[in-house]
Amino acid sequence: MADFKDFDLLPEIISFLKESSLSKPTEVQSKAIPAFIKGENLSVLAQTGSGKTLAYTLPIFHKLKINDDDIPMDDQFGAPRAIILTPTRELNQQVFKICKSVAHTAKLRIRQLVGGDKGKRSRRLQEEAFDILVCSPARLLSALERKEVLPKLLEALVLDEADQLLDMGFTRDIKKIISFIHKVNKAPLKQVALFSATWPAQYENFVEDVFHGLSFKQVVCQGGIQLKRNIETFNIYLPQKEKSKILEEFIAKEAKGTGLIFVNKKEDVLKVAQTLRGQFPKRNIIELHGNQKPSERKAAMDNFLKKKGLLVASDIAARGLDVDNLGWVLNYDLPFEAVYYIHRCGRTGRAGRLGRVYNFVTSADIKLMGRINEAILSQSSLALKPLEAPKGSPMARKTQKKSGSKNSKKVVKKKTEKKMKRKSAVRKKTPRYKKKKR
Repeated sequence: MADFKDFDLLPEIISFLKESSLSKPTEVQSKAIPAFIKGENLSVLAQTGSGKTLAYTLPIFHKLKINDDDIPMDDQFGAPRAIILTPTRELNQQVFKICKSVAHTAKLRIRQLVGGDKGKRSRRLQEEAFDILVCSPARLLSALERKEVLPKLLEALVLDEADQLLDMGFTRDIKKIISFIHKVNKAPLKQVALFSATWPAQYENFVEDVFHGLSFKQVVCQGGIQLKRNIETFNIYLPQKEKSKILEEFIAKEAKGTGLIFVNKKEDVLKVAQTLRGQFPKRNIIELHGNQKPSERKAAMDNFLKKKGLLVASDIAARGLDVDNLGWVLNYDLPFEAVYYIHRCGRTGRAGRLGRVYNFVTSADIKLMGRINEAILSQSSLALKPLEAPKGSPMARKTQKKSGSKNSKKVVKKKTEKKMKRKSAVRKKTPRYKKKKR
């Protein structure tokens, strides 16, 4: 599709697109919007910054608006017709904001529930007629069980950042939500759409387990060539004890414009932010981490989005954060979870702009480097350079001892295949597997 008009969207949707100066859909929008309008269940893989949110909000508004006059107002109190689930408060706020923008012309009613909200907000929903609910899994489950939200009119369920929502920490809540909807409506979900930037190895198993019996149309958008052009990676090798000193030099000489500094531990986020405030009193230094109250996190994000500057954050900012002209990302610490390296890097180089990723790499990061390289090679949404230690350095020699050769695709694949064979061999020899009834 070369133009949004080719989708035959309602005039209200087209008015929103004109006001937003949007005329040409992105790849994910071209592939997902027609399928969504047809009512297909979708599993969508698309890089961060590719326009995934509009890829599901536009068809939701279109479909709900078509049938808007067919539902009596009295039936709509506490009963959303579409629910969008998000894993974090920050992503929830962004999706809610975009929905409100579309609603300005499309005239549908949007409500929001997130973790940390007081119960009064969900209790008020019983007394309100609305169309779309943006919420977290835990808050939705609680509201359903208390009959503060009713699923009787539900037409579409969307999971944004589905790979994280279907991770072990969220699976139980989502399965309970789906079971509850089946029980109340005495019918399966009408339409499900999963949007994600990565498909981990266990992703399909999670989808099959949670949405058993549903078939999904897979929509894969690579976009790797463009991102390879627009994201540059710079590895800075240093001793662990030199991190603070090198960070000061980096901010003073290299870090121009708006940037994001990722630190692994919540307590270290505050230390790094306080140190930078002392060294650079004229720069806007903000911290964001999970130990903050919801109101503090919202204030920090509002500050960063409005005034820009430097955001020092834990992995709470690795997903769903969309900041205009974010020039660079610094991994002060390489992430413990390898997939978060991909999500962190995806914060920059968006919408065709040049982005830079800087990594502080120490000798203690050798194991992390291996896992990160495997994650880079196993995903298809970002074209990122694998991490390599400088040739001839003690770190490189340690890396070679660990892997036997450089971290290449062949080595990673062979290593993975051998590991799988060993596991399967062990299972075949284990008596309990032989005796297990199937």
